[in-house]
Amino acid sequence: MKEVRKINDFGYVVKRSDRKSIGITIERDGSVTVRSPFFVPADEINRFVSNKRIWIQQKLSEKALLSREKPRREFVNGQGFLYLGRSYRLRYVDGNRASMSPKGRQGLALCLKNGYFELDEARKESARRHFVSWYTRKTEEKLRERIPRYDKRIGVKVERFRVSSLGHRWASLSRNKVINFNWRSVMAPIWVFDYILVHEMVHMIEKPHSRRFWQIISRVIPDYEEHVRWLAENGRELEL
Repeated sequence: MKEVRKINDFGYVVKRSDRKSIGITIERDGSVTVRSPFFVPADEINRFVSNKRIWIQQKLSEKALLSREKPRREFVNGQGFLYLGRSYRLRYVDGNRASMSPKGRQGLALCLKNGYFELDEARKESARRHFVSWYTRKTEEKLRERIPRYDKRIGVKVERFRVSSLGHRWASLSRNKVINFNWRSVMAPIWVFDYILVHEMVHMIEKPHSRRFWQIISRVIPDYEEHVRWLAENGRELEL
């Protein structure tokens, strides 16, 4: 028996059988399937899904990152690249000319200047590597800038963080409380970046996604559900 329903901003399919409990599966195509016993009424299923909506949106955002298409970029003149939610066009320049400012050339072939990503023409073949380096550096800068905005409010002290490519995760917290951050996160708007950061900082004091965990999140970011939803809907666009 199959039923199609919708709650909040996502739809889901209910499949009934003679199983004993309700379960939720995020399918490979990003659809949501709720498996339920025959005897469970529709309103109870709706409540179950509603209570799990944040978990579902979290999984959808991870699915969006995992299912991103490759390659997504050709690194040609005029192509747009995201930084903090805004798209900037790529422009190749002569690295020896003044258009690459001294600050922008501190060991880097790529800089953001006057609304353009400027990349040394001589480094065209390794453009992706230079973008990854640039995004990694900017993510580190933003973490140093944003962590002090939240540490006292949450009641934690972030001793260390690392920036790398985390596959299908936006961020994670290690056993020794090192925050691991995906460099792609800095492509998102700053309010989404902050949510990813706050999420991991709260894990430092509350490991599971418990009611207390979400209560702490909501005190710091009252509209956090909008941030989770944005990642679920737009996460696959944050890619090179």
